[in-house]
Amino acid sequence: MELEGEIKRGAALRKSSILVLVGSIAAQVAINCVQHGLVPGRLEIAIRTSTNLLGLLAVPFLLLLGCTTWVKTTREKLSIWRNGLGLSSIVLLSCAWTIDLAARVASTIRPYQSNFFNPDWLATLLYSTMIAALLAIALKGTARLLICSSALLLLSGLQLRDLFLAL
Repeated sequence: MELEGEIKRGAALRKSSILVLVGSIAAQVAINCVQHGLVPGRLEIAIRTSTNLLGLLAVPFLLLLGCTTWVKTTREKLSIWRNGLGLSSIVLLSCAWTIDLAARVASTIRPYQSNFFNPDWLATLLYSTMIAALLAIALKGTARLLICSSALLLLSGLQLRDLFLAL
C-alpha cells in the first residue's frame, strides 16, 4: 500500500516537473520574442513582470525540490562524476541566483548609486547559468528536469535585466 502511494507521488512529481520545464521554455521563448520582435505594450509588460517574478521566486523553490529529489532518488545510483557535475550545477545556480538577488536588493535600496551590476557581471552570470544548465544534464530523472527548469527561468530573468541595462 505504501509502495503504491510512493509510486503515484513520484509519477505526479515527474508530470509536474515536465510541465514546469515546458513553462520555463515558454518563458525563454517569450523573452526572446520581446527582445527581438515587436510586441504590444501590455503583453511586453506582462511578459517582463511574470518572468521577473518567476526568475526571482521560483528558482530557489525548484532548486530545493530538485536537490531533494536528487538526494532521495538518484544520488546513490549515479556514478561519482555524474554526482559531481550535478552538484556543481546546483551550487552554480544557487550562487548565480544569490548574486542576482543581492544586485536587485542593492539597486532597490540605492537605485542611482548601484554600479555593482554592470554588463561584465551580467555576462558572467549569464554564462554561468548556461554552464549550469549543461551540467544539469548529468543528473537523471525528475531532478534533471527541475534543475534545468530553474536554470532556464534564471536565464530568462537575467536576460530581462540585460534588456533593462540596454535601455
